[in-house]
Amino acid sequence: MPKGNNRGTILIGSAEAEVKSSLVDFVGAAFDKQVLGVTETSDLLLEAIDNELELAIIDTNLKGLPIAKTIQILKKSKPQVPVIVISDDYTVATGSRIMELGIFYYMYKPVDLKNFKEIIESAFKKRAREVAKEGR
Repeated sequence: MPKGNNRGTILIGSAEAEVKSSLVDFVGAAFDKQVLGVTETSDLLLEAIDNELELAIIDTNLKGLPIAKTIQILKKSKPQVPVIVISDDYTVATGSRIMELGIFYYMYKPVDLKNFKEIIESAFKKRAREVAKEGR
């Protein structure tokens, strides 16, 4: 994984190699951004620090810290970065608990790629509005 202060990085974390690989490939082809894939929460948080992060896409099965703690740390260190969470846990309680952490979007697997692209575009628009507000 490339290191450094790269502009326009999308970070994707999933413990499932196939999910991670397909999302990295899809997002990389759909958007002119650097896309990094990780399988552990520690790597996700380190990459978030080392890169100019524009978006984080996190699978609830990411290895390491509990997903809620990972999101809390990420949101504290990079509050302007939208977070999309993907999950195979269909319980309302889990979805509600994750949404309360201030993420941008919570979606279920399997990921509908057409819908996913629109969600990512919306996340970029939201981030652009927030960055513009900060610049005022």
